Formats: sequence, C-alpha cells, structure tokens
Amino acid sequence: MNSFKSFAGRTLVIACASLLLAACGTHSTVDEQGHSAAPQFPSISDSYRPQGSYVNLENLAKVQPGMGKAQLYELLGTPHFQEGLFAVREWDYILRFRRPAQADRVCQYKVLFDKGMLAQSFLYSPADCQQRLKPATAPAPVQSITLAADAAFAFDSAQLSADGQHSLQRLATQLHGQLPKAIAITGHTDRLGSRAYNLDLSLRRAESVRDYLVGAGVPAERVQVQGVGAAQPVTDCPDAPRDRLIQCLAANRRVTVEITAAVAQPINSEE
Repeated sequence: MNSFKSFAGRTLVIACASLLLAACGTHSTVDEQGHSAAPQFPSISDSYRPQGSYVNLENLAKVQPGMGKAQLYELLGTPHFQEGLFAVREWDYILRFRRPAQADRVCQYKVLFDKGMLAQSFLYSPADCQQRLKPATAPAPVQSITLAADAAFAFDSAQLSADGQHSLQRLATQLHGQLPKAIAITGHTDRLGSRAYNLDLSLRRAESVRDYLVGAGVPAERVQVQGVGAAQPVTDCPDAPRDRLIQCLAANRRVTVEITAAVAQPINSEE
C-alpha cells in the first residue's frame, strides 16, 4: 500500500512538473507556422531574472528559423520567464547590451515556435531594438574629379598630353595618401561623330587614365573603367557652325574619376 502511494505520489509530481513546464508563461496566440498576429511580451517584473543577461552577440546572430529548443538553449540559455521547456510555443528573454559611456540597453526578445516546436519568429521589444544594436554608418564619401579632355589629351586621340600627365601625377600623389576603396574612371565624348566611334574613344581615354595611375603606383584591382560616349552630356548646344559647336560642347568631352573612401564614417545611432 505504501509502495502504491509512493508511486502515485511520484507520478503526480511528475505530471504536475510536466504541466508546469508545458503551459506556464504562454501569453501570445501562436499559429501552426510559428507566427502571432498580436504577440504579447510579459512584464519584466514577472521574470525570475528581471536583471536579464548579457547575451553573446555572435550567438544571437546565429539564431535562425528552423532551430530546435536545444539549439536555442545552447545559444541563448534558458528563457527568463517560467515558460517551460517542452510544449510551450514561445520563449521570452531579457537581454542587456553594453553601450560606451551610457547605461545598458535593455530589450525583450521573444521566440515563437511552430507546431513542430521549431523556432520561426524572433521579435524584439522595443521593436527597433535590433536596429539600434547595429552601428549605423554613413555611406562612404565619394569624391569626383573631372579632367577636361581637351586639356588632358591630344586632339581626337587617347594619348595623354603633358598637361594631362601633370594633372594625373598630382592625382596619383593624392590617392597614395587616401588609400581609397575604389576608383571609377569614366570617359565621355561630345555628340559629334558616330556612336561606335565615340564609345571606343571614351573607353580608350578612360583606359589611358587608368594606365597612368596604375603606373604611378595606384593598385590596379581598385580601378574600374568604362566609356559611355555621348550618353551623359553635361551641356547641350544648338546646331551651329562646326567650330562654334565644338567649342560649345567642350564640357562634354571629359574623363571623370570617382574616388570612394576606404572607410565609412560611423554615426551615433542612439538618441
């Protein structure tokens, strides 16, 4: 009899524990795919660990749909509310993140599971917490330099003039100091002449600029060239006698060098 009571008692304890692990802490209505139209975050004061934990950011970045609970446990640890480990469809965490010279950022993190108990949804409160954790960066600044083709090249040629070489030597010295991430060289012509001829001339002039800079020590792998012919004019001129038209269209005959800086400048994303 005593043996039976002991067995029954143990069974009851196990059953209660299983129910506790399976049902406690469920707040949201989660569909079979592991999504919720109205996810509910529990109050931090209801957590058994309201101070939260400092999560490893590398581990957090590894979290992805399709993970099982054991995998999440390895990456994030146990959830911070009495939610259980087995049949529950959501886990909640309180995460803390260090910030230089500021108080920690505290975010709640919710994982929703599908009917097969695989993680499918990952939610933050506040909702923009994840974006705030990423250091924002400004686009790398781009410097544009224009070489007038009439000054940099011999007439109707891709051969650099003495003035053109002198300008490029100054530019090469500047680039050595900047160590840019990328250099885009684009050749342009005016509208006079055939399309095929202008495309070829514009490309050959861009290549001449590249070859000079590379010869002056600029890394070739950072330089790209293209010729666009007359497709990107900066000025338009009415029909006129040829000499006057050539003079009017001079601004279109050019080579542009766009220099992208090596490092983007950080922006403080905190309010």
